[in-house]
Parts: sequence; C-alpha cells; structure tokens
Amino acid sequence: MPAAVSVRPGVRMSRGVRAARALAITLMLLSGAAYSAWVLQFVLPADELSPVHAYISELSADGQPYQELFRAADIAAGVAFVVMVPLLLRLVPAQTWPRLSVAAIGVFGVNLLVGALFTLDCAPSVDQECRERMLQGDYSGDQAVHLVTSTITVLLYLLSATCAGRWWPSGWWRNSARIALGTVLVSTAGIVLLELAADGRFVGLVVRLRLLTMVVLLFIGALYLLSAARDHTR
Repeated sequence: MPAAVSVRPGVRMSRGVRAARALAITLMLLSGAAYSAWVLQFVLPADELSPVHAYISELSADGQPYQELFRAADIAAGVAFVVMVPLLLRLVPAQTWPRLSVAAIGVFGVNLLVGALFTLDCAPSVDQECRERMLQGDYSGDQAVHLVTSTITVLLYLLSATCAGRWWPSGWWRNSARIALGTVLVSTAGIVLLELAADGRFVGLVVRLRLLTMVVLLFIGALYLLSAARDHTR
C-alpha cells in the first residue's frame, strides 16, 4: 500500500495543480474502498469462506461464487493506483522518499492488477486437498504468479510505511506511519507462526488487520495531502 504524499513546497496552486490534488485524493479514497471490497463477504449469501480463517485472496480463487466480483474490485483498485501516479508527481517534493512513495503506488497498482488476472486454483482454508497441494508445490502457473504478487504486496506494505515514517512531519503523521509499519511487521510474523503452528487457523483475522492498517494509512495520506495543500495556500 502506497505511502501518502504532500504538496511540493514551491508549487503554485494553479487551477491545474488544484485539479490534480482533488483527483489524486479522490482516487486514493476510491482505491482504498475498492481494495477493502472483502467486507462484502459479510453481506453476500452462501459464502463458505470464513473471514477468521481464509486469506482474502481466496475470495477470487477459481470456483468461488463471487470470484469475478472480487477480481473486478482488485482491478478497479489497481487501475486507480496506477492512474494517480502522474497526478502525485505534480504534487510531491522532488526528493528521494516522496518520489519513492509515488513509485510504490505505481508498482502496487501493477502488482494488484497482475494478482487479479492470475488467481488461486482453489481455496485452501476450506479444501484440505487444495492446502496439501499448495504445501507440496503442486499448483498451476497462474497460482504461482499470484503467490509471487502476494509476497510483493507485503514488501510494498513495508516500503510504503517506511517511506511515510521517513518524510512525513514529526508528531501524529509520522507516528501513524510507524504504528502501521510495526503492525505490518508483527502481523506478518503472526501469519507465519499461524501457518506453522496452527495449520493456518485464524490467519484470516491477521491478514485483514494488516490490510486494514494499510488502507487506514492510505486514507491518512489523503488527509495529509489535503492538509498540506491547505497549509500551502495560507
């Protein structure tokens, strides 16, 4: 999940810059909402996947009743992340950490699109045979690609939170990024432990906590972008 951005200190707030800021904030909010589409499983009927035990990516696995819905949500989020990149490049300071934040946004969007196009073969949390095949490495090329994108996602979470913690202002902004980084680190370790010691039980809770943490950080980033722009116009 990409880190937040701030208006470049010397940028004149022209009509074009204001439009770029407004559209970037809108895309950040929309992408965060689309990336949180898994919450729909609480209202969709006859969903056998448990939010307590299942990975979020299982919602779009082959054979799942709402596979296309959740794939479409990921595609929408991925497109929004990619589209906001040129807008953010007009706004962020021309420094390493801010530009790295924007780069993370673009890479995250592309990675999300690839993950939506190449899905899991089955849902291991409700199919023991599927889980055993995964543990043995017996799966399709599509699933192999998806598993790689899942690993890249975690790395981008860590990169994004690190970037925000390095260049956001001290105080509440920077502390929120550091809390997010710590949460991602602890939750990722927890997922590994649950896989090793509990056959993946309760991993769904931890995965959702990690994703929600990054969505909240994204929304904080949108708030920071708005706040920095207001400070700039004073």
